[in-house]
Amino acid sequence: VLYNGLLSGVSLSGDRFFYQNPLESAGDYERSPWFEVACCPPNMTRFLPSLPGYVYATRDDVLFVNLFIAGAGEIALPGRTVVLTQETRYPWFGEIRLTVTPEVEGPFELALRVPGWARGEAWPTPLYAFHGAIDERPALKVNGESAALDVRDGYARLRREWRAGDTVELLLPMPVRRVVASEAVSEDRGRAALQRGPIVYAVEGVDNAGRVFGLVLPDAAALGVEYRRDLLGGIVAVTGPAVVISKDAAGRTVETRQPLLAIPYYAWANRGPGQMLVWLPRTAAAVRAPVKLDMTID
Repeated sequence: VLYNGLLSGVSLSGDRFFYQNPLESAGDYERSPWFEVACCPPNMTRFLPSLPGYVYATRDDVLFVNLFIAGAGEIALPGRTVVLTQETRYPWFGEIRLTVTPEVEGPFELALRVPGWARGEAWPTPLYAFHGAIDERPALKVNGESAALDVRDGYARLRREWRAGDTVELLLPMPVRRVVASEAVSEDRGRAALQRGPIVYAVEGVDNAGRVFGLVLPDAAALGVEYRRDLLGGIVAVTGPAVVISKDAAGRTVETRQPLLAIPYYAWANRGPGQMLVWLPRTAAAVRAPVKLDMTID
């Protein structure tokens, strides 16, 4: 929600907003500076100051790390206060390093969230699934030594005697994954969305020769990533070979190879109106015209 739905609701300039978050656009949908039903801007101003309260949580002598955000937090546990310092470039990269500084040395449990996507789970129900298997698995180190990854209820658990300066490193591999929807979702049949780590991606016309309806991303197309400091405030883009489906003068179907560049979904619609697509056809049979969405607000 943070990296996709919430962030996509506000422009990179911070002063224009979406009420809805469409998954495709024919180029006629832009963020607005205000709404008659002005829920979005006030919700942003309410939520952002509360964000630190979502990073850590406690239950008895268990300290939960829910979000990976660089910085330091001071957390109260029974009998001690613990300072946790996070060093990470998450969500772009999956390396998280924590330095533990308890006020009083001793035993307690540290529980690090291992997101569903890092455990091969696209969604907790069969609505969405990852297409294709990935061999990479999360890994854990304590003070530089490999540690067993004991995941319970979505958290890697570490119970030990903690001393000032102890370090914990969590590695969450971030291959690009294809997400497919249940066959019951008719609009997404034969299509896949791209995800890397917690970030969902979209393709925009401005990066893909002006149009995205007609693009096909075959399952066999190898996908890569590149960090683009110069693009949209600094992002990790997904790249790969796509196919464009078009008609020639005689009405025959023509397939042309074209490089594809996908950006994080939250960053779309920041460079003027243009086409956008999240669910990409996997074959030519899944290509269709854009769906016209009713964007009125009752």
